[in-house]
Amino acid sequence: MNRNLKTFILILISVVVSLPAAEGISRLVFDPIDFLKPKRVSDEILRYRIEPATGAHDRLGYRNKSVPDTAEVVAIGDSHTYGISARASESWPSALRRLTGKTVYNVSLGGYGPAEYLYLMEKEVLAFHPEIIIAGFYLGNDLKDSFTAVYSVDTWKDMRKPEFESSPEAVESDDEEGASYGIGDWLAGNSVLYRLVSSSFIGDNLRQSRRIKRGEQIVMLEDEKNGISTGFTPDQRLKGLDLARPDIREGLRLSLEFFYRMNELAKKNNIEFLVVIIPTKESVFAQYIEGNKALPASGKIDYLIGNERQADSEIRKYFDEHGIRYVDALGPLRRGAGAERIYPDNFGGHTNRNGYRIIAESIKEHLDGL
Repeated sequence: MNRNLKTFILILISVVVSLPAAEGISRLVFDPIDFLKPKRVSDEILRYRIEPATGAHDRLGYRNKSVPDTAEVVAIGDSHTYGISARASESWPSALRRLTGKTVYNVSLGGYGPAEYLYLMEKEVLAFHPEIIIAGFYLGNDLKDSFTAVYSVDTWKDMRKPEFESSPEAVESDDEEGASYGIGDWLAGNSVLYRLVSSSFIGDNLRQSRRIKRGEQIVMLEDEKNGISTGFTPDQRLKGLDLARPDIREGLRLSLEFFYRMNELAKKNNIEFLVVIIPTKESVFAQYIEGNKALPASGKIDYLIGNERQADSEIRKYFDEHGIRYVDALGPLRRGAGAERIYPDNFGGHTNRNGYRIIAESIKEHLDGL
């Protein structure tokens, strides 16, 4: 055996031994639920869900350590309730648990919308006998998600209008956790070490590059005076918030109907129901980017913020008229944006742990007033 071959074998043995050791250490230092990618499986009504016990999720497929017999509070939502860009212990449901001392169970997944919230409330959430159910209503894509669900899933066909086509194209989920499963997906679902690299700034740069290659414009704001360095995706947000589009306007109508049904279901079961309205990142930073002609796509940003302002106004008016309790997180998040970093320093539209904490504090303040 020549010297080069011996060296190669020695290196190979070292890698084979060291990688499992590094993986074991990673799992001791980092919580697997914060890194492992859960596997998605198809569902006839929800369209997809997480396969139970994958990605260190619980036996029902949600981002919790375990499934309680009962829960005082159940949170339902999409990726902004799931807690993308933060650890599971830093999502707003987890922060609310610490703030209130109540048992809070998180039932959420990126890409879900009001149709899925109602279905989960009926089929799963009521079984926990909660005192209160809190639904996260993300303005960035929940309107489009409602439209997509109603016109692609026959469970909701009674809510359709004949002028709209069925099987619409869905808005891409912000968490970018697709349903394909290649070697990279296997590693993402089984190796914390792999996810430490892929979910770091290296992964962020790769995801940002993919968006740019698809032709999406990412607008960066560098404001040294106020300590702000972050990015925005107005193209993506307008896909779900352009009220001039008939499908988005229809999605708004459907979303309000779903929340009305949720509220009535909660009343029927003597459960408090609360909606937390979660704004887009663009609206949170409106004081810095609205009317800012120095930014690329300034007109597009202004149009987006104007649409969201209109949608938020119509939603709050409907909730007031129909007795649906709500917390609008826009004001608290805007104040937070001027005091601390509440979003990652990248194009991501999800808050970091500070932003989720602010949402939880807003909810607690409302609950304390009941």
